[in-house]
Amino acid sequence: MAMQFLKLWRTRSGNLATLAALAIALGGCANAGKKVEPTADDGVQSSAGSNNEDPARYRARLHTELGANYLQRGQFAIALEELREAARVDPRYGLAHSITGLVHANLGEDAKADAAFKRAVEVAPNEGDIRNQYGSYLCGQGRTDEGLAQFEAALRQPLYQTPQVALENAGSCALAAAKIRPAEGYFGRLAQQFPFSSRGYQGLAAVALKTARFDEVKRQVELGMRTQQLTPQLLFYGACAERKLGNKQREDDYRTQLRSRFAESPFNEAIERGGCE
Repeated sequence: MAMQFLKLWRTRSGNLATLAALAIALGGCANAGKKVEPTADDGVQSSAGSNNEDPARYRARLHTELGANYLQRGQFAIALEELREAARVDPRYGLAHSITGLVHANLGEDAKADAAFKRAVEVAPNEGDIRNQYGSYLCGQGRTDEGLAQFEAALRQPLYQTPQVALENAGSCALAAAKIRPAEGYFGRLAQQFPFSSRGYQGLAAVALKTARFDEVKRQVELGMRTQQLTPQLLFYGACAERKLGNKQREDDYRTQLRSRFAESPFNEAIERGGCE
């Protein structure tokens, strides 16, 4: 049961987890309730010109944002229409191909998804977000080594703005494949580079629980609890570690916090059923 969050990540990487990252990358989309067609009118040209963006790239970006919005709403056919138009307007706009890959992944069209992601990497090899999305898809397909290679490529990009996302995804991918040492390395880098986030400590706790190092689980949970980012996973790992160490009162403290703060979490349900394995 300690691995539940990793299993959820693997089976949903082409859906909720990746879409959440996508929403952050795109900053949300306007006009969510209806189909909107970007046009080459004065407004578009002036907006593109105001930030020195190529007009074709600007139009491709608008269609891509609309496609991402429809993807999030589960309207896959319309999403593909928008994304095909984005690729037609600017064939070298990598994000259009990457999100096309996400649509095909959601439809279970793996060959098409893989081809779209490969095209995205081909036209935009230095885009960390695209590498991260492709890596998430590959790990969800059980292609762990290929996925980790894409995360590493993302992390090598000096302008990649969210390396913490690739580090966490890489650690989760490695741990789901029982690659303990690489997983610990990724989560360790995450904790070192982003010490005020609990995500690295949380990942290290998961690794330690997987390898039955319960004192280390306890230590990592306590480090994570000092940050501003309390998660149900941290409380779950804390309760499990204290249970394994025979500290009933401390286990109950974690369980109480989990129940009161995250009552709807699957981790609360798991601990109530006695699950830690």
